[in-house]
Amino acid sequence: MAEAVRTTPFLGRTFAVLADCHIHPGGGPQFPQIVLNALQGVDLIVTLGDMGDVAGLDQLDAIAPVVGVRGEDDEDDPRTSAPLLVLTVGDLAVGCVFDAVAAGLAETVEPFEAVADAPEAARRVFGREVDLLLHAATHRPGGGAFGPRAQALNPGSAVLPAGGAGPTFARITLDGGAFVPEIVLLG
Repeated sequence: MAEAVRTTPFLGRTFAVLADCHIHPGGGPQFPQIVLNALQGVDLIVTLGDMGDVAGLDQLDAIAPVVGVRGEDDEDDPRTSAPLLVLTVGDLAVGCVFDAVAAGLAETVEPFEAVADAPEAARRVFGREVDLLLHAATHRPGGGAFGPRAQALNPGSAVLPAGGAGPTFARITLDGGAFVPEIVLLG
């Protein structure tokens, strides 16, 4: 699968991660202002699929540059056309995928359980090991270990949370040569 990977260097300090928002202006969900306000100040916005219409990506792009992967409910857009994305910061890498199970990276996502050979699976899928795996498709935040040194994180949904979860997104900060992930609860 590594040939379908888009690699993007990350040159900032903080990026936000959104998924499963299903934005459809004129008849569907919209970004609440609290979401747009909470994203202010990030250097990049990463989307993990099911964002909906391009108009939603354009709203995000007015805050910070947008890159991401395609989900099942996404219009064609070059910012999110790839099924896999790797963000790089020096030797660090973040692997991004819509569905970690379908990509062969996880046995289950609720709760998250990585495949037994997670580092090798990352090399097969992304072409390299990753320090952080970002995945979506559940509308609920979650996470877990991804192999012996990496972690996995699902940002949930800032617009359409499921299963009693509140509206959330993830904020990832680069600090001292490591990624520091945080789930941000909106409300």
